[in-house]
Amino acid sequence: MKKAKLSKILAITISITVAASFMTGCGASSAADATEAEEELVVDVETTNPGTGNLSISSNFAATVEAASEVTVVPKASGEVTSKNFEVGDHVNEGDLLFTIDDESAQISLAQAQASVASAKANVDSSTAAQQASQYSALETIGTMSTTEQQLANAVDSAKANVQIAANNLASAADTSDYYGDKAGDSGHDKSKYKKKANKLKSLIDDYYAASGEQKDKVLQGSGYSNISSLEAAYQTYKDKAESAGDSKDNYNLQSNTYGYNAANAEQNYYTAQEAEALAEKQQQDYENYTKGTTIAGVQSKLASAQASVDTSKASLDQANASLSNAKLALENTKVTAPVSGTITEINVDLHNMASTGSTAYVIQSDAKNKIVFYVAEETAVNMTVGNPAVVTKNGVDYDAAITFVGKTVDTNKKLFKVEASTVGSTDLVNGSDVRVRTITRESRNALTVPVSSVYYDGEQAYVYVNDNGVAAIRNITVGITGESEVEVKSGLSSDDEIITSYSTQLNEGVKLSAKNKSSAKAKEDDGKKDTAADMKNLSAGEAALGTDTLSVNEISAEDLEANS
Repeated sequence: MKKAKLSKILAITISITVAASFMTGCGASSAADATEAEEELVVDVETTNPGTGNLSISSNFAATVEAASEVTVVPKASGEVTSKNFEVGDHVNEGDLLFTIDDESAQISLAQAQASVASAKANVDSSTAAQQASQYSALETIGTMSTTEQQLANAVDSAKANVQIAANNLASAADTSDYYGDKAGDSGHDKSKYKKKANKLKSLIDDYYAASGEQKDKVLQGSGYSNISSLEAAYQTYKDKAESAGDSKDNYNLQSNTYGYNAANAEQNYYTAQEAEALAEKQQQDYENYTKGTTIAGVQSKLASAQASVDTSKASLDQANASLSNAKLALENTKVTAPVSGTITEINVDLHNMASTGSTAYVIQSDAKNKIVFYVAEETAVNMTVGNPAVVTKNGVDYDAAITFVGKTVDTNKKLFKVEASTVGSTDLVNGSDVRVRTITRESRNALTVPVSSVYYDGEQAYVYVNDNGVAAIRNITVGITGESEVEVKSGLSSDDEIITSYSTQLNEGVKLSAKNKSSAKAKEDDGKKDTAADMKNLSAGEAALGTDTLSVNEISAEDLEANS
């Protein structure tokens, strides 16, 4: 919109300039009359005051249906019930302690298991030390011996082959690094060439806008372009080429550095391969110079025995740790907690009576109704609010829902934040099925808003025209969420400012105005009707229940899609 309006303003400016030149030729009196008429220019505009309203952005997510049901609580330990909490009809939260079982036996078993673990660790330390001593002894004995002749011959051949492979890899990496270095140099030359051409065109563009009247035509004639649009287009083309060449240069430099690093590694590998070859040849010579047999067999037997002792002690430690885990679990099982949040519908244990495994102790009716679970990135989670409406879609059917939980910590498996929603009323959604969820991911309440059509941009800087005591003035603003017809203004305006909402080719900063103010109440009513109509058109019936100026914007990130796919 900005470019279109700028073109119209330039066209009118050129027309006025030509007309002024013509009138000058008709005499001083005509020029004076034209100047007086230009000074008396008054532009008719429509204005309104900024309004307030709620703006929001909604996003789509892949989700899974998880429905809570009646949960039967069965103790995993048997024994006397030493405490009992809650009664039938009470509401419990997940993790609440329901009852406890006598843990004296479990405490004794835990102490025994801890002692067994300590003893097993000591055995592992002892056997490991013995193994290390055996290894040092074996190394000392085998230092003058080698393996079989064939093994050593194969080792030598393999070492030689590795040296050749390492040499080939080194040469390849070096050549590739040089290749990309040359490509980077070519791209750097192209960047310089295109940048120089772009700078030259930019200078002509600056000269054009700095000139007036016939001087503009002279600038164009000297440039070789017929109009400013083609000149600007050529400038942008060379600017883009320069940027592209710069990107190519950076990419080639990166490739060159990468292969340079590879070449350094390949060189190190080459030296390592040479050392391995020398060692293999030395081992082969040792085989010819020293005997083997009984000594080697004895060393091998000693090492095997030491390793078996270590393995046995580690297995004992693993068994002791497993017993300790079981003891801890048995102690933990004496405290029976609610696995879900809900209402207690049945209790089958009594204080000081026996509870047994396999028998139902409590029955809890879960609170959740078709819980919808999905995962979002951190930047999305921090902007989501519990209670916000949502729409769940399955096979083209929409269900109203609400956000019930937004995770505050990252899920260790997904590396994202868990979000839960609950449907309103009963649904036919099947547990474990995949659905889509649309909900608000960003919103601004009671925001100061102005019509979208009244906002202009100079680069990335947004601004509006205001009626400043009968004179047009430019106000730079900071914008937030943009709706169908309204845009949020975070700074730069107050509710008392009078925004120019109509467009005129004569509208420039400093011109006099004849303003017709459209009442804020009337503007709000009209825009509200427009937003409602647009929302109803763009959203499904379920989504309309969100009750907000939801934009047709999909903010879902790549992380969100990957986590929920």
